Amino acid sequence: MLYPIWQPLPRPRHFPEDPRLDQLLDSYFDPAIGGFKLGLWRREARDLRKGLFGPKRVRDVPGDSGGVMEFDLPHGWTLRLTYREKAYGWKASDVEAKFISPTNHEERAPLLREAA
Repeated sequence: MLYPIWQPLPRPRHFPEDPRLDQLLDSYFDPAIGGFKLGLWRREARDLRKGLFGPKRVRDVPGDSGGVMEFDLPHGWTLRLTYREKAYGWKASDVEAKFISPTNHEERAPLLREAA
């Protein structure tokens, strides 16, 4: 079940602001919109997850070596968050958020091979 993301408030403080993301959420994940990528900071990725799924387990993220997290969204959409390896010391790494539409079979093929 999704957290109430369609409400303008109370979106988390660092929830990403992007017109494509707003369009996707406003349409309740219409497959006709098509997939897209967003470059985020870790705090934006955290608040994206918090806004979509609520505060539960929001601090469970890949460590300093980076990693990938995937989440199922309504209507067959997938959210893939790719955390880059931490560069040095205190600097947090970047995150790539990829919203994969249900019609994009090329992006889904690696997921099916990894699951097998």
